[in-house]
This record gives sequence, C-alpha cells and structure tokens, in this order.
Amino acid sequence: MKHAIMVLGSGNDARVLQKVIEHFDDPEIDFFIHWDLKDKLPNLVAQESHINFIPRIKVYWGTSTQVFAEQRLLQNVWKSKERYDYIHLISSTDIPLMTKQYFKRYFNKPLYLGFSPQSKKDYRRLSFYYPIDHINVREHLNLIRVIKALNLLFHVDRLKKQSIIPMKGSNWFSIRSTFLPTILNYSNMNIFNHSFLSDETYLQTILGNYRPKKLKEDNEMAARYIDWKRGTPYVFTKKDIPELKEKVNTKFAFARKVEDPSLIDSIFDN
Repeated sequence: MKHAIMVLGSGNDARVLQKVIEHFDDPEIDFFIHWDLKDKLPNLVAQESHINFIPRIKVYWGTSTQVFAEQRLLQNVWKSKERYDYIHLISSTDIPLMTKQYFKRYFNKPLYLGFSPQSKKDYRRLSFYYPIDHINVREHLNLIRVIKALNLLFHVDRLKKQSIIPMKGSNWFSIRSTFLPTILNYSNMNIFNHSFLSDETYLQTILGNYRPKKLKEDNEMAARYIDWKRGTPYVFTKKDIPELKEKVNTKFAFARKVEDPSLIDSIFDN
C-alpha cells in the first residue's frame, strides 16, 4: 500500500521531521509538507520517499488558519499523480512508534480518527464568531474570553439555521484516501471561518456519520500516543525512552510531542 504522510510544520528547527523522513524513507511512503509561512522553509531530504512542499499560508494556533492549511494538504494529496491508500496527518514534532515494515502492514481499518464526547463548549467553537485569524491566540487569552462573552451577550449562533452537528476529537489522524472526496467536497466549509480551535472539529464534523457508538480515548482512536496529563501536551525526553519503547509496534503509529531528534534512534535501537 502507498502512504502519504502530511505534515503541519513550523519553527526554525526541522531536525525531528528529518529523522522521521529517514526512518520512513521508502518508495511507498511520501511526504506532503505545509510549513508555516512565518518561518523559513527547511531543507529536507530523502533517498526513496518523495518530499512535496505545498503552497504555504501563515498559521496561527487556535484559529481557522490551521483548518485551511490542513485542507491544502488534503487537496495536494488528492491532486497528486500518485494514488495513496492511506493518508496520515502529523506535526513536525511527532515521531514514529512503528518500524517502517510494521507501519506499512498495520493499517486495515478505514478510519483512525478520534472522537470525544460532545459538549456545548465544543459547539461554540464553530457557532460563535471569532475575529482572530491573524493573532497569536496564546498571547491573547483574555481577548478570547471577551469575544466569548460578547457572543453570549448577543446570542450569536452561526449554526442555528444549519443542520450541522459539530463534533470534536484529536486533530491528528490516519484515514483511507477514499474519504478525500467527502472531505474536500464538503459544502459547508464556511462554518470553519473565524472559528476557535476548529482543527479539532474539522474532520470529526464532516465525518460525523462514522463516529462509533462506543468511544475510546480520542488519541488512541487516532493511533496516536499523546500525554495530556503531564503536559499540554507533555514533551517526551530521553528519560521516557523505556516508556516509548514499550509502545513500539503496538497500536500507536506516532507519539508527540518531541524536541530531541535523537529519541527516534534510541527508541528503535535494539
């Protein structure tokens, strides 16, 4: 099977991503990379995988720019001359938890996409209006509180006249490429404009009919090993190598978050 690994990248250090590319370097695994336009484009190389840099936009955490960067990745995979069986989304600080051989034969379900229990708070990510697409949300959390209060005060509900049920889950996923037409032809993309944290609602809302009745932890459903108890998320370091080694070639395709590229060699060192 052919795999397309899509990467949402940012910053001025792409050493972790380069190590991931070296780990998965294979004619059946290609990379599609969106690197934040605010940052310098990295020099990434592979021997057998194709590396495709796609047209870039400025991405601001928490805003709808994250959704539209992800949409660009999906569009470029779909327009590619290659036909891929599985599409994966990772960040530039994710690392593999599978050997290349195990990764290539592991995926057999159509959807590895996390869903969380629904809440009114998640509904408001899309129903409220957030004019924040060009600011660093982390530096303006008080502004977000004011915007939410104003939306409540004026009874804003952009979904009121639409038969849309917003859903939420992990924004990282692995899916069969057969879902791409459904995602890219979604007729209500405007609901993601001027939204908040909508990258965690994007695919879940579009593919809501596939939400399982019995939910597991959403990152586990997406085949991702992410620890939100020790951090936001926790950054794995060398002291966590034994823990990460225990997860190799199990049900987790990737782990995040990592800043030290040497962890990949250490985890897979027999």
